[in-house]
Amino acid sequence: MSPSSSNTTTNNKSLTNLSGKWKQSKPLTSDIAPVLEIQGFNALMRKAILAAPVHLSIDQKSKSEIVIEQSTSASLPGIREVWFPPTDGKLSEWIDSEDKLMGKVRSRSGWFSVRELKEGKETEGFLVEGLQEEVEEKVVWAEVESLAAKKAWKAVQVWRMEGGRFVRRVVTTGAGGEGGKAETVLVYEFEG
Repeated sequence: MSPSSSNTTTNNKSLTNLSGKWKQSKPLTSDIAPVLEIQGFNALMRKAILAAPVHLSIDQKSKSEIVIEQSTSASLPGIREVWFPPTDGKLSEWIDSEDKLMGKVRSRSGWFSVRELKEGKETEGFLVEGLQEEVEEKVVWAEVESLAAKKAWKAVQVWRMEGGRFVRRVVTTGAGGEGGKAETVLVYEFEG
């Protein structure tokens, strides 16, 4: 079931107005078990992550500064994402960070029109599936790479809104094309 095919949520949220509390919709989110395996989580940790409800607290100070605090009600460590996406169709510089769950990673992001993504990037069809090129809507392209020596991986994301929901379409691959590939859709509903 695609996020836009279910009951439409009515709110005034957009990619330029994400601030607030969001809860992951388990029925609309695809299975993330293959992603967790690519990222090197053991079976016990994967089970705990899969069972835990995910919440986002987003503070969007501007189009070019977005802070996402990801938490669960389980005893798993939270994840803090800090994004500085330029609005000129270019990617930001890489930003290094570290947390207890993901370890050392680096990330970068940028605002792009659908046309810019389809023309200028090696975009997987899955990431832009359903986006209309003729609409002047901008989306966020985000990349995260593991800096871990043992289990390197990369996740490429396209953020968009669908029916009032915050949606991240993500392609995760093992480093150098090894370790598999997973396509996931993460769907979040606004809580307030």
